[in-house]
Amino acid sequence: MTQGTVRWLLLHTADSLTGGEAAGEPIWFTRGASGEYRGIVAIPVDAGDSVRVSLFLTREDQVDTVLVTLAVTAGNYPRETITVAPGFAKPNAAAAARIQRENARSRQVSLASRSQPRHWGGPFQVPRTARITSAFGAARVYNGAVRSRHTGTDFAGAVGAPVAAAGRGVVALVADFYLAGRAVYIDHGAGLVTAYFHLSRADVAQGDTVVAGQPIGGVGQSGRVTGPHLHWVARYGTISVDPMSLLHLEKGGADSVAKPSD
Repeated sequence: MTQGTVRWLLLHTADSLTGGEAAGEPIWFTRGASGEYRGIVAIPVDAGDSVRVSLFLTREDQVDTVLVTLAVTAGNYPRETITVAPGFAKPNAAAAARIQRENARSRQVSLASRSQPRHWGGPFQVPRTARITSAFGAARVYNGAVRSRHTGTDFAGAVGAPVAAAGRGVVALVADFYLAGRAVYIDHGAGLVTAYFHLSRADVAQGDTVVAGQPIGGVGQSGRVTGPHLHWVARYGTISVDPMSLLHLEKGGADSVAKPSD
């Protein structure tokens, strides 16, 4: 598994699996027809060379915790230098307070998704078939200082160009944020959320159910931007992951295999 990605964990065990945890996020397992368990694991972008997974197994009416270690490879993410207005690179006190409030709203969407059933099925798709202008994971250097890491994938587009939902889900939030601008958050259930930033408009409302490929808004340049584009975000719980890794989450597929020892 690679830093900053989300993948299936495929587990073979004769015991009853009641759940798990990795990188501070719960793993919701489902059982396949052949008896294997399958759940999603997210690897933080700053993870080391391994991630410890806790598995909760029922054995003889007792719940035991079994630890499995997953090997992690480096993401090799680049650095990007960006020049913006000083007020955006270092917001004043009022703007900083606003950003904190908006981050809390965004975080609540992800936390709430943990208790939602899985809404999606089948493969995810990119929200735009356009040139990628900035990939996930790059260290962002604003006006000479490292301020953050790019936690999404940017797609080129003129203002108003269509943006589509990456997968089936429920619109959890439509908002105007200081950094993200006009934003739409889609809850795909079981902890998985995608978001679409800097929009010129939103064509959906909170509570709407959308499907993969459905138009949800238009490319814009709202919020902290240097020009019009779509910033696409994916989170599993509170862990930001490369949204392009969602394209590997096809129904029935699995990328990682674990066999817990006794």
